[in-house]
Amino acid sequence: MGARSLALSLLSAALLSACGDSPEQMIASAKSYLSSNDSNAASIQLKNALQEDGSLVEARFLLGRIHLENGDIPAAIKELQRAFDLGYPKAEVVPLLARARVRGGEFERVLADFADVKLEDASAQGRLLGAVADAQLGTTKVADAIETYQQALVVRAEDVEAGIGLARARLLNREPEAAEAAIRAVIAHSPDSGEAQATLSDVMQVQGKPEEAIKALEEAVRLRPSVTAYHYALVSQLFRGARHEEAIARFEQMKRQAPNHTSTRYLQAFIDARADRLPEARDGLMQVLKESPDFLPAQLLAGTVLLRLNDQAQARTYLNSVLSRVPGQELARTLLINSHLAAGEAPRALELLQPLLERPLTDPRLLALAGQVYVANGDFEKAEDFFQRAATAAPEDPQARVRLGAMRMAGGDAAGAFADFESASAMDDNAIQADLALVATHLRRGEFDKALQAQERLERKAPQNPLVHNLRGGVMLGKGDVPGARAAFDQALALNPDYLAAALNLARLDIAEGKTPEGLARIRALADRDEKSVEARLALADLQLATAATPAEVFATLERAEAAAPGTIPPALAIIYHHLRNGEIPKALAAAQKLAAVYPNDVRSIDALARAQLAAGDTQQAISSLNRLVSLRPQSTLPLIMLADVQRGAKNDAAAEQALHKALAIDPDAIDVQQRLVGVMADRGELEGALKIARTVQKQHAADPAGYALEAGLHAAAGRWADAVTGYRQALERKAGGEVGIRLHAALMRAERTSEADKFAADWLRQQPKDMTMRGYLAERALGEGRHAEAMGIFSRMNEISPNNALVLNNLAWAANQVKDAKALEYAEQAQRLAPDNAAILDTLGMIQIDRGQTEKGLGNLERAVALGPELAPLRLNLAKSYARLARKDEARKELNTLLPKLKEGTPLHKEAVELLNSL
Repeated sequence: MGARSLALSLLSAALLSACGDSPEQMIASAKSYLSSNDSNAASIQLKNALQEDGSLVEARFLLGRIHLENGDIPAAIKELQRAFDLGYPKAEVVPLLARARVRGGEFERVLADFADVKLEDASAQGRLLGAVADAQLGTTKVADAIETYQQALVVRAEDVEAGIGLARARLLNREPEAAEAAIRAVIAHSPDSGEAQATLSDVMQVQGKPEEAIKALEEAVRLRPSVTAYHYALVSQLFRGARHEEAIARFEQMKRQAPNHTSTRYLQAFIDARADRLPEARDGLMQVLKESPDFLPAQLLAGTVLLRLNDQAQARTYLNSVLSRVPGQELARTLLINSHLAAGEAPRALELLQPLLERPLTDPRLLALAGQVYVANGDFEKAEDFFQRAATAAPEDPQARVRLGAMRMAGGDAAGAFADFESASAMDDNAIQADLALVATHLRRGEFDKALQAQERLERKAPQNPLVHNLRGGVMLGKGDVPGARAAFDQALALNPDYLAAALNLARLDIAEGKTPEGLARIRALADRDEKSVEARLALADLQLATAATPAEVFATLERAEAAAPGTIPPALAIIYHHLRNGEIPKALAAAQKLAAVYPNDVRSIDALARAQLAAGDTQQAISSLNRLVSLRPQSTLPLIMLADVQRGAKNDAAAEQALHKALAIDPDAIDVQQRLVGVMADRGELEGALKIARTVQKQHAADPAGYALEAGLHAAAGRWADAVTGYRQALERKAGGEVGIRLHAALMRAERTSEADKFAADWLRQQPKDMTMRGYLAERALGEGRHAEAMGIFSRMNEISPNNALVLNNLAWAANQVKDAKALEYAEQAQRLAPDNAAILDTLGMIQIDRGQTEKGLGNLERAVALGPELAPLRLNLAKSYARLARKDEARKELNTLLPKLKEGTPLHKEAVELLNSL
């Protein structure tokens, strides 16, 4: 018998002989094993003791500590919490329980339960502070974490865990040299710390020193061979470095050390996936997730493998689960984006892309992916920009690896898995990115023939890619070739019958040709083929909304979308916004609260909750939700902008200004932030300070019209019309849009330069004959000045440019009625058919019907308009005027008495209402 076999036999005999020992003797035996670093034998003894007596608090504590050291986080949390509940000394169990929950990613719970706990034992307090700092780090409060780590080290100078945490915080703060100094200080006083060596490996990896990173992990394994996490990290590093044979050899050692450990089984699945043994990888991952359903690396890998097996629905379930817990997990996000692109679900891909764009992108893969998303969404200007940046980008910045330390801590050694599979899971076809970029560039410039030539080259490279054919359809539409576009969209669907983008494009062509039922049926059929097709249901609801379906019909579709994927975010959000859109505020609020309770760390759910709270008039709760949103997206200006807008609405300009300054600290060049800050200062009368910001915008963005439009607006507010005209012209020279053109015309009129204003408007419309914004402005101006015939002429031209536009028809009907045109009623009825529940259109129709002697119909429509828009004062006044006109004075008085308390005294509407009431 060999020495190894003899040793195993002796160990088995020893364990068997222990069966007659008392639980106390088993605990003593476990402590003996622990003193010789044999945690496996100790674990067996402790489990045996607990089988005899489950209330043995010390056994619970020791077993929890072993699980924590071995990286079995769920088991560690379970045992340490039991020890805590059974009354084990807090000085010993609290620091470990806090750290276990940190390793399990429960950062908010750690901060809530332990941030204010004070332990009498200084050493224990130091260790607890280190865990709290870890939680702060996990919630991206890096500066707070550094301060707390430093406090921990003051209490306990040689605290290994706090020193390691400080090094990781320095890494996340982009201070790799300081991180190295911190971790080498730990190694100097604790050279036998395996975790310090593992952290040194992360530091070396960030600094672009992979060999030193691997050496540090080898030392960690040598120091603590029983810690599975170090084996796991070493295998991961070797795979990342393409040292595959060494990785597999090390993995064999890991299997011998911990054959049934979650990480071991996970890595086996990874190796299977890497070797294209996808069914085996899937089966292995399902076993891992059965035992550890919250193990993030396995969820991520399962999502990737299932995508490659074309099980899109199940793959998305796992990937969304990863993002709900770690919103910054880049690979899960990019895989989901690619999944939605592959299915032609471009809007959802764009939604998922947005968080990636909130920080500077340097990775060419991500830049190219962004370009592809914008191509799919038809935004060729942004697509061209991202493709150009991808073409010139340097290789991925090594600083991007800075996430590794925190993610190891956050996900129970998830970092290795997240990075490992990155090299084996390229889902996008980089071979076509350059061709996509060329097509986007030509489309951006309106060069449709050149775009078609580039698309044909692309099609030869990727003839089986439905995106390519869908893109051809877009090019053909640009050329005005509708049959050619239809043929291209049909080809995309021939390749993938469930390719939503092509089906939607065909449906929109159907609707544009007046075949609305056929268009809706097309998307409904796609959704009905797969009851789990959430995106198709949501797209159908959008089409129904655009084609004036009733709210009940839209809601029924959204309910089916929710039933297709219960508990998921997109359909829940769609239902919330449906209720908000239809004024069903209590329902919207209830749905938003339910979603936020399930997804408390999801940006979209908290955003929806804030909007629902605002709609319900609960400003303070909305502000609280927005502050939560700020903490979830600390590097994004958007939540701060939303917060500032709400604060301004609540008349708290000081708080709004504070939020805007915080946003500028994140992005000093953010025009949308500077625009709002200018507004706050202008409202306060600080025009010179506001002008200074506007001129800063001009320097930062010399080719952008925004800074010049801002300055012009400030001059206009001060009545300096000549200066305003100059500013607006400078903005237009930088390709500002129609809104600035309107402001220039208004400024010229206020400056009494009427002929110049008329010439400008005529030139504008000659150069942009289909511009609706300028025409609408000129028509409304003509109506306001009583030039009804001129207004009718403009609205008629707008109706020719955009037929079947309900709002244009409504305005045309109103103007026509003022000049007694016989077609006024026809226009109003057509508008009402297109938008049957629009209160303003019902009001117009009702007034015209009464003018034409259709009294009961007219009153019915006016009453319905007020019911749909009870807060719209002009509608209620029109109803009162109509009652008065028909000698129904009591009903007129009732409407006026309801209306007058809501009107500000001295306004034209208030005066008109008072005069009408007095006349009764």
